[in-house]
Parts: sequence; C-alpha cells; structure tokens
Amino acid sequence: MAHAKEAKMRQKSGQQKSSADKAIKDIRRATRKSYSAEEKIRIVLEGLRGEDSIAALCHREGIAESMYYTWSKEFLEAGKRRLAGDTARAAITDEVQTLRREARDLKEVVAEQTLELRLLKKHDSGWGRRRMRYLASEKLEIIRLVEQSHLPVKMTLDQLGIPRQTFYCWYDRLQRLGVEGLEDRSSAPSRVWNRIPDDVREDLIELALDEPELSPRKLAVTFTDTKSYFVSEASVYRLLKAHDLITSPAFIIVKADNEFKDKTVRPNEMWQTDFTYLKVIGWGWFYLSTILDDLELAREICTTGISGISA
Repeated sequence: MAHAKEAKMRQKSGQQKSSADKAIKDIRRATRKSYSAEEKIRIVLEGLRGEDSIAALCHREGIAESMYYTWSKEFLEAGKRRLAGDTARAAITDEVQTLRREARDLKEVVAEQTLELRLLKKHDSGWGRRRMRYLASEKLEIIRLVEQSHLPVKMTLDQLGIPRQTFYCWYDRLQRLGVEGLEDRSSAPSRVWNRIPDDVREDLIELALDEPELSPRKLAVTFTDTKSYFVSEASVYRLLKAHDLITSPAFIIVKADNEFKDKTVRPNEMWQTDFTYLKVIGWGWFYLSTILDDLELAREICTTGISGISA
C-alpha cells in the first residue's frame, strides 16, 4: 500500500516537472530575441575584427556559438553571390558596352594614324607605290606591322597598298622557309633543256687549246666531225668568249699600186664592172651596172684622162 502511494506521487511529480519544462520553453520561445539583419551583420563583423573571442562575443550577445558561425557563413556566401552578380550585371550594361565600343574605335583611330605616320616615313623608299619591289627586310617589317596593328588585315593592307594575295604569299613563305624565303627568287629557269653538258664543254675547250688557229665556225665543224656531237657556231663562240679564248683576226693590209702587175694586151682579156643603187624621182630605186673592157678603159684613160671618162 505504501509502495503504490509512493509510485503514484513519483508519477505525479514527473508530470509536474515535464509540464514546468514545457512552460519554461514556451516562455523562452515567446520571449526569444529576434535579431535583424543589421544586428547579425554587426555581430559577425565584431567576430571578424577579433577584438574578443567568439565565445565571449556569443555570451555577451546571448547567442550560441553555432548560431554565430551560421550567420558568418551566410554573410560570406551572400557577399560572394552579390559580388558575382554585380560583375555579371556590369559586363552587360549599356554604359559598359558603349565604353568598350568607344575604346575600340579609339584604338582603330590611333592604329590608323600610326600606320599613316609610318607610311609617310617610308614614302621616300617607295612604300605603297604600284608594282613596288620590296626587300626581304621590308617584307618582314610589313608582316610584323600587320600582325601588331589593331586594324583589320584588309584595312591595313589597303593603307599599305599591298594586295592581300601578295601578303599571304609572303606570310606562307615566311612560315615555311623563314626569313630566307622572303628573298626575291630569280625568274631564270633552274635548268636549260638544251644546255651543253659539262664534259662536252671541257672537250670543246681542250680542242680550242689544241687548235688555236681555228675560228669558232671551223671549230664547231671539226668538233662535230671528230666527236659526233653537234655544236653550233654561236655556242662555240659563247663558250670561247666565257673562257677568254677569242683571238683578234689577222688583218692583211694590201696597198694599191699605180698600175696592174700583169697588164692586159688584147681585148676581152679582163673586164671591170661596178654597181650603183640610185633613185629616180617619179620612178623609184634602180641598179646601174657598168661593164667595161680593161684594155679599152686603159686606152680611154691614157687618151682623155679620168675626167674624160667621167664625162
């Protein structure tokens, strides 16, 4: 009987205690202080300053440390999102787009003025003229100028007066062959189809040295007959001239006598002739041929003299 009464009293006291705890919690919940956003920021900033420990700060403000760290995390994440949002919004605003466009236009104007200034300096060298031939160093300078220009490639090349096809040909040769590829290539063919072989040239030179009295024509004929290899007279002459083997012809000076050594003694033994090309007005050009017997001409000279024959 006593035990039953004790158990009943213990149960009753437990119920009273639980109801009291519940009442206390309700009171605390009803009287719990609600912190505004400004107060949360103030508390978080004080914690970030580090003047007091987090535990002392939470005790003074009457909050749990876990609540402080929750506020701090939310504060930092909110600031990060805001900064990212401001950056994204700033990048797409009309004002920023306008400033970027103005900056781009300004760069193009400066680049164009700089290009024109360089062209003025290069004007004396012929830059920009039609069919101008550029040195390899000038081609490289033009390529670097186009690469560093803020203007489009077409606009830059139009200012320089260089066709785009020519520029890209230079650029391709620079990429494949380096600076040496920008040198002007000779227009002469690399190999002539009918060039005389070197061994034949050596045989010709050797024959010319063995037969110095032969002319280029005779030398060409002799070489063709002996070597069974046809070489023209002009080729032999050019080859001898290149090796300084052309000799001056031997001129024989003949002086005229006052009379023939073997004089004519009868008619029709010797005839003399002469041709003259003359123009007859109203008719045209004609050949005049005179033929005289030498014996008769000598008699006329002796009788009448030169003036009489001319008359």
